[in-house]
Amino acid sequence: MDRFRDRFTLAGAKDDSRDAEVMASALRTDLRCFRPLAVADPVVIELREWSRIANDLGAERNRLTNRMREQLWRYFPAMLDLESDLGAEWLLDLWEIAPTPHKAIRVRERRSPRS
Repeated sequence: MDRFRDRFTLAGAKDDSRDAEVMASALRTDLRCFRPLAVADPVVIELREWSRIANDLGAERNRLTNRMREQLWRYFPAMLDLESDLGAEWLLDLWEIAPTPHKAIRVRERRSPRS
């Protein structure tokens, strides 16, 4: 659209009303420069959305893990030595059982019923 805008003015300033006029004129006089938009297959659209959701969730997991690392570093640094992936399921379960150093001291290994 930038090249079409040069037909109306050489000033680089953006103006929404002028841009609308430029687009309308370009569609009227230079239709060959544009291609029709095809509607994407619904499966492709759904896959694209699932992919975006997965990326967003991965980024959110990283943000939360970094926040968790910062908090653990401040008050429970021994927990950081257990696992490099702070989002590991077993570590989160352990943290639920022993959320503070004081409670962690009192946790004992549970034996299985057969031993």
